[in-house]
Amino acid sequence: MDAFLPGVGGWETVYNNPGIWHFRFYGAAPEALAKGRERIYLDDLWNNFAADKNRSIPEADRRAYTQSYARPGRTAAGFAYFASFPKKATDFAELAKTKLAIPVLSIGGEKSLGDVLGAQTKLVASDVTVVVLNDTGHWMLEERPEETIAALTRFL
Repeated sequence: MDAFLPGVGGWETVYNNPGIWHFRFYGAAPEALAKGRERIYLDDLWNNFAADKNRSIPEADRRAYTQSYARPGRTAAGFAYFASFPKKATDFAELAKTKLAIPVLSIGGEKSLGDVLGAQTKLVASDVTVVVLNDTGHWMLEERPEETIAALTRFL
């Protein structure tokens, strides 16, 4: 999936976007709200962050992910990823002061954060290859498996 780099140029625009509500959906109350409704929560993410929900996460995978996410402690662990963003932003901002001296590949979806991630990556590395997959959302490998694998293969 494509994502942004907390703490690196322009990250606040994405993080503070009210349409991307899940960045601040964590803690006891959200966990209680999601308990027993994991599929509703996950379907919202899978459908709304895809370029086309019909090319998003396949049904068999949705069932498997939902079953796993519903196990004790899994929702809290998943939400903890988003709760960590303010700390990540501090850490990444410090790390970004020294550009990476290795080739870096940035792959993102045109209908998601592909352009944002590409621009951010150029701020933290000198040798950057940016690939933005057309008509693709957040779930690149599921939405455009051949194009994603081709981009990885070309880069490697």
